[in-house]
Amino acid sequence: MVCCLAAEAGCVLGAWALISPAISLSRMSGGIAGNLGTLAVLIAMSFTMIWGLWFVYLRYDIFQYTHYPVRFNRITRKIYFFRHNGPGGVTVVPWGSPYAFFHIGRGAQNRELRDLRCHLLDRNQQIQQTFTVGHFWHHDDHILEQWALICRYMQDGPENCYDDPRDRVITLSSDPTIRNCWMMVILMMGTALMPLRTNLMFPVYGALTLCRWLTLKTCRKPVFPPEIEAECQIDPEDPYRLPEPRFMAEFASDPAIYTRALERHKERVMWRPEK
Repeated sequence: MVCCLAAEAGCVLGAWALISPAISLSRMSGGIAGNLGTLAVLIAMSFTMIWGLWFVYLRYDIFQYTHYPVRFNRITRKIYFFRHNGPGGVTVVPWGSPYAFFHIGRGAQNRELRDLRCHLLDRNQQIQQTFTVGHFWHHDDHILEQWALICRYMQDGPENCYDDPRDRVITLSSDPTIRNCWMMVILMMGTALMPLRTNLMFPVYGALTLCRWLTLKTCRKPVFPPEIEAECQIDPEDPYRLPEPRFMAEFASDPAIYTRALERHKERVMWRPEK
């Protein structure tokens, strides 16, 4: 996200670089007509910089989708990987398929980030498509917990997914609101700077929040086809259906849920091997 902010700032500077030379050269002796060579070089450099920023950073974030959901349906025994809206936009794979290889992946820009990934292979064991499942984390333990939850759900049922009733809660929200963007920035910046988020570091937090919000405003909401929506309908009376938060960490205001989250964090740290 920091890279995206820097890239957007670079585009603004690049746009200014297109205008500024013309203004400056028009004031020099000979005007624009006498300095066409210099102007052409500056414009070419500006376009190259903007194209480079777009190709390296912005094309992966701007004008895409707010998120790429993955659905696990234990009734149909299928996994639905969203790719794009419209026909052919969802890849459906049977649960347990030998051609679906799940593993822990690492970020391309930040190697410290991990996520759960799925490679779809052909009959020659060659990768055809790759999907990311869920959110990124900073340690393998979180990915293993996420995978254990998915396996419990698909193989043992929702009644066996949680060891503690207080774990039955959804924390994150995919709704691209300014509040969720602010909360996500706080989460990604870590706990060290959190006390400074509303004073000394507010300009940084505010700029990153605005960057994320503007980026998501250019993105579309993912929509599954009607036939898949029909397959994945959840019974409103399902006792294991979890309420979705209106904003991130909405349910953390419950003291019991917050206490349990602290307990789980301490457990992770206790069993995490030292580097």
